[in-house]
Amino acid sequence: MKLTFIRHGQTDLNKDNRIQGGGIDQPLNETGINQAEVAASHFDPQKYDLVFSSPLKRAKKTAEIFVKGQKQIYFDDRIKEMDFGEWDTLKVDELIKEYPKGFNEDGYVANGYLRYAPGGESFEEVASRGSEFIDELIHKYPDKNILVVCHGTLIKTLVAHYFSNGNLGVFEQVANCAISEFEMTENFSKVICYNQVLY
Repeated sequence: MKLTFIRHGQTDLNKDNRIQGGGIDQPLNETGINQAEVAASHFDPQKYDLVFSSPLKRAKKTAEIFVKGQKQIYFDDRIKEMDFGEWDTLKVDELIKEYPKGFNEDGYVANGYLRYAPGGESFEEVASRGSEFIDELIHKYPDKNILVVCHGTLIKTLVAHYFSNGNLGVFEQVANCAISEFEMTENFSKVICYNQVLY
């Protein structure tokens, strides 16, 4: 199976450098729509057999822009963004000052954040639900070319799950509307490209 991930375009929460998890359903802003439209202009939806998206507005709209009305989009809750609990919508800079151990050296949420953010998901929980979705695709569609439009932390967590034994530090954070491509079977996985920006 060939698998392509696309992260959604920018939202106002992204622009303001605020936490935006699976419990927050923000639409794309004007910049995010433009990012998706420019990236999609380099993109041929006809080469994909199936298209899946997170049901959240920012991913759904990005998927619609990329497929240009040429493909049906299937939605799955398992590829929603990580839920950051009480941290959702809060400013990253302020959280880093108050809870430095909840972030890695690059300023992204780290494993220990749950000590300070009640109600959030762990990276292990995200990897579990996301990999259940991916494993199902590999089993059902071993020879298909599949597009998945979803979220940055989810993509990074899944790539770490499959390619670095869950070590999140190996892969950089995914940019808005960036494309990552993989070849995946039940016994073998290969990175074709990661975090490629087309706009």
